[in-house]
Formats: sequence, structure tokens, C-alpha cells
Amino acid sequence: MYVDQYHLTDLPPNNTITAGIDTAIMAFANSSLFTTLPAGTYEPFEPLSTFRARFDAGTKIMVAIGGWGDTIGFGIGAATEESRALYAQNVADMLTTLGFDGVDIDWEYPGGNGADYKQIPNSDKVSEIESFPLLLAAIRSAIGTDKLMSLATPGLERDMIAYTPEQAPAIWEQVDFVNIMTYDLMNRRDNITKHHTDLAGSLAVINYYLDTLALPASKAILGFAFYAKYFTTDSTQPCETGLGCATVLLENEDGSDTGKSAAM
Repeated sequence: MYVDQYHLTDLPPNNTITAGIDTAIMAFANSSLFTTLPAGTYEPFEPLSTFRARFDAGTKIMVAIGGWGDTIGFGIGAATEESRALYAQNVADMLTTLGFDGVDIDWEYPGGNGADYKQIPNSDKVSEIESFPLLLAAIRSAIGTDKLMSLATPGLERDMIAYTPEQAPAIWEQVDFVNIMTYDLMNRRDNITKHHTDLAGSLAVINYYLDTLALPASKAILGFAFYAKYFTTDSTQPCETGLGCATVLLENEDGSDTGKSAAM
């Protein structure tokens, strides 16, 4: 499960309600922290000892790097053999210094279609399709096999630009498990309402990863969203059931949010 710095008011005081959770991921460290020498400093939202005490003694505690809107550091880190080595060693040093059991790479998304897709077109990120698995390999080499490494991967095929049948095996080889984002299946780039997370949509995503991208089933983690989303519909268009309805404009020309949809 992910625990992020944006929702800290109701964290469980102990393992009373978290018993049985085997992995908790503290989110997020900024991707640009690991591109420089010396590296930037990641400051967890609470001491790791406090965070560990919220879970069972055997729960693995990982840290997520990236998250929505944070792509720049990954692109810089993945660019060359030298930058990959530096990035990977900085990640490894951070895990050792702070005492995390592993790292989750949450690059949204290698190859493009991230929050900055209007500012940096996908055509400028083509090289990331090949450099992404190389970055993962460098991180794995630096952290070793004693530390866990996972990925957060897109739930929409349109965002799987770097997850091609040709590249995918090299990606899966480096990670222990894959957190598939079977949520946000509708977002502000859409204009007809559908479920943002549902059984049919989730099944289709999982099958695509297993069948087309050859993800080993043992590494596939189904994502569950502990939140709802709303989208403002166009009042001038017919809408009877809530699904299949036209929306108002949800995204501005520059890719920013119009404020007509949100999570809650």
C-alpha cells in the first residue's frame, strides 16, 4: 500500500488495522534529488521508525520516487550510462542511509504522456523507451538483490509508450513486483464518462500486461483506489445513467486542470 505526504491526518497509530499488510510504500521522493553529485536530501514526512511502528514487525517499508507530475529527474537520470550509474548509486545510498527495504519507481510516464506532455512533446522523449529498462538495471545493480524494487505502471494503454512487447521483458526482469494502476482509467483527458476503476476495465488492463507484455503473473499487483473521482458533465447534452455522458472541458490547452474534475 502507498502512504503519501498529502494524507497524514488519519494515519493508523499502530498495527491494529494494518495487520497483514506485507509492504508499505512511503511516497514520494522527488526524482530530481538523485541526478546530482552530491545528491539532494530526501526528508520523509515522518521518521522511518515511527512509520514502521504503524505496521507489523515484518512489514517491508519502501520509498516511492516520482509520482504524477514528476518526470524531469527520471529523464535526466536515464539519459546516459554515466547518468544512470550516478542516479542508481544515489538511490542505493538513500536506501542505506534512511533504512528503507526497497524502492518503488513511479515514473509517469517513460516515453511521454505525463503531466508535462503539452510542454515537452512525446517526440522529445522517444529515447526514454530504450533508456528506461537500462535505468532499472542500473538501480538493481546498485541496490543489490537484498533490497526490493517495484514499479508503478500505467493502467491506460495509451500511456504504456515505453512498455512495448519488445522492451517489457527487460523491465520485468529487474523488479520484484509491479503495481499496476488499475485506477484513474478515466481522467481529465477524456470527454465521455466511464468508471475510473472497475472490474471490467481492471481485468482488461491485467490481461494486457500478462498476455501482450508477458508480465509474470507472480509479479502483478492489482491496484485498488481508496478514493472516488467526479467529472462535471455537459448540462446541454443528454445524460441518464451517469456513464457515457459528455463532459465539460476537463483539461486546458496547456495541459493544466480546469478544476471540473477531482478525486475525493
